[in-house]
Amino acid sequence: MLSRFFGNISNCCRSILVPAAFMLVPFACVDAAETVEITVAHPYGKIFRPIHQEIIKEFNKIHPNIKVTLETPYPDYEELTQRTLAGILQNSAPVLSFQGVNQIRQYVEAGHAYELSDFVRNDPRWKEKDGYYPTMMALGNFNGKQYAIPFAISTPIVYYNGGLLKKAGLDPDSPPATWEALIAAAKKIQALGPEYTGMFYDYQATGNWMWQALLYSEGGSMMDEKETRVTIADAPGIRAAKLLRRFVDEGVMQDWTRLQGEQAFIAGRVGFYAASTSWLKGVQDKTGGFDMRTALFPPGTTGLRRLPNGGNGGMIITKDPAKARAAYEYAMFAAGPVGTAIQVRGSGYMPMHVKGTEALKDFYAANPNFRTSLRQIPTIFRWYSFPGGNTLKIIDVIKDRLQAIVGKKASAEEGIKTASDQVAELLK
Repeated sequence: MLSRFFGNISNCCRSILVPAAFMLVPFACVDAAETVEITVAHPYGKIFRPIHQEIIKEFNKIHPNIKVTLETPYPDYEELTQRTLAGILQNSAPVLSFQGVNQIRQYVEAGHAYELSDFVRNDPRWKEKDGYYPTMMALGNFNGKQYAIPFAISTPIVYYNGGLLKKAGLDPDSPPATWEALIAAAKKIQALGPEYTGMFYDYQATGNWMWQALLYSEGGSMMDEKETRVTIADAPGIRAAKLLRRFVDEGVMQDWTRLQGEQAFIAGRVGFYAASTSWLKGVQDKTGGFDMRTALFPPGTTGLRRLPNGGNGGMIITKDPAKARAAYEYAMFAAGPVGTAIQVRGSGYMPMHVKGTEALKDFYAANPNFRTSLRQIPTIFRWYSFPGGNTLKIIDVIKDRLQAIVGKKASAEEGIKTASDQVAELLK
């Protein structure tokens, strides 16, 4: 089914056997007599550390002469970006940095990201029929040139407590399909007792990602098509901000931090939890005490479901051709059939490769919660990032104004208009 929505690897070096018994071989092998060391940076250590460690073990069966050294993981994409930008100035940047897709643009515009177009042009893996999903790989393409290899891509979903729904007289097999229905269901869960909360929406997620999901599903955008005007406070943005405020005004969501919301859901005290599918394995592992399920992200009042892709891609920062080629090989392996199967099982992100998806057939059959994000693939588009060098400041401005809305320090309209004005000032 996936091939509807997305567009043999040749012999070289050595091969390894993987569960699906396909052969994995790179297009270009670093000279076996020469050892090349690359440093790799990534965020979210609880998710990605064990994933990369397992991938590296398999990678070195093919590339024993490429030493991959993992840097200490960073808490989120913003802190990884701060470290990487500082490293560029100090000539100590990681060779391969798994940046949030929304952060890559600033590196491209500043000339820091290593262009991969020559690698892509000479690599037959990009042309394989059952290879990398073209739509996924296009997320690393800017202005017709490839600058990153997407690795772990996610969508926003709704987690829910099937036991609480049943207790509230609702059918856990038919979760709410709209925000209106979800709010009504959350009120019934709220009525079960003071220890329960109807829902939590992870609006402070990295890069204003969950905000963008509400905005774009209302038919809005972050800027106009020519990027001459900030548009988050246009009518769709105001509707999105009012929906976020409505969760609080109707008493079904509390003014919690991200951690408080996640922990309350894991403790079985929250009915619905709208967040990234990236946390799926961790949440599922921790909620063994109740019937945790997942559902599609509700469409906006327009009937649209337009979801920015979350996740990250491998971006190379080096002037050393040998290191660049070695980093490219690791990034391609991580997104390839072996790496993508490891990544999906260890997280909740989507697969990057057709063969990797085929290897996960039994896994998806046994884990239906992981299939929800796959159903949203036709609705995804690239996570928006503003032009210029103030990306991190803009993210913080919007996050602060959204918190003011949820915390009732500003009305929805006032909060989002203030955010728009402040962003416009930062873009001058």
